[in-house]
Amino acid sequence: MIQCIKDQRRALQPSVFIELQRFEEGRYCNESSLNAFIGGRADDYINLKDDVIHTPMEYKSRWLNGLKKAYSKSKDSRADPRHVRMHQLITGTYPNFKKYLSLFLEGSFLKHYEEHYKAKPKIDESEYWFGNNADEFGLLVTPRHVNNLWENDKSEIRHFKHPYWTLSHVMETGLCYMSENKIRSFSKLSDYLQFFRDVVRRSKSKYQLDIADRYIAYVNGHSNPLSIPILIPELRYDPFKNKHQHRLDLLVVNPWSLEKFGFEFSPWSTHGQLEGAGRSMSEYNKEAKEKFEAEMRKHKKYWRKYGVTYIIYTDEDLADMDSVWMEIKLHLEVSEEPAQLELALLSELS
Repeated sequence: MIQCIKDQRRALQPSVFIELQRFEEGRYCNESSLNAFIGGRADDYINLKDDVIHTPMEYKSRWLNGLKKAYSKSKDSRADPRHVRMHQLITGTYPNFKKYLSLFLEGSFLKHYEEHYKAKPKIDESEYWFGNNADEFGLLVTPRHVNNLWENDKSEIRHFKHPYWTLSHVMETGLCYMSENKIRSFSKLSDYLQFFRDVVRRSKSKYQLDIADRYIAYVNGHSNPLSIPILIPELRYDPFKNKHQHRLDLLVVNPWSLEKFGFEFSPWSTHGQLEGAGRSMSEYNKEAKEKFEAEMRKHKKYWRKYGVTYIIYTDEDLADMDSVWMEIKLHLEVSEEPAQLELALLSELS
């Protein structure tokens, strides 16, 4: 389809160049300069880093809307005159140029279709740091080490070829060590799963370990294991502070909607039980209130920073780990890829 569109464009070029010479003599008289004039505007008119675009028509509409907004600022002396030229060509009597532009935008959309149709994480949601006190691992999309810190190559996030936050993602990028220019990579999925279990085991939570073992068995029995979302253990809040405040037991990010679901195991023995004899009821109540406020503060912070939807399991829930696992597993199975354009059949109509 892309080649067919290119052939149609080239058939139009002689008449397009005649129109462009009439518009402004001596400008855009070859294919490369013409394509650069059109193609160089995409980042100006469309938010390619974040926008999800499903069809060529939608792509054209967003591009034209972006042009309209850029042209509306043309009275500003700092405005790019190329926006003005483009607007004049589209609104003037240049029919062949308009056909060429429409074909160019359609071809550009199809060429980068894999980048356009899927949701892309925002910059501040494109890395997760996790691990216990002695472990500091980062899961990024396009990691690079700059000025002794890890960051994403922002311009490349949308080009990432795997579904975000799946096992194929971590197998591609590996995990970053927070304070070192070093990446822990995994040659086999089984190596990553063993690493995952080791991180969970160090939490000393029998409930987390139970779910970790069920997750590993689920992955090993799956027909397409690399498509499964990562179960991120011990997600840190404010990981770069000298002492991070909170850790979330487990996190799942839907690869397609990017919705975040957190799972917290809160047995009374570690999250509510009060100790110490010989105290007044008011002292017990004060400590109970402080514990409750601290726990709720943690949940609210994860919601405000990451937008995590929380599921909290208390002793009554944890008595039935089969049910807990089934609920978590639902969030591993709903990550279906959004419907794509039926390109094969569309080509039959072109």
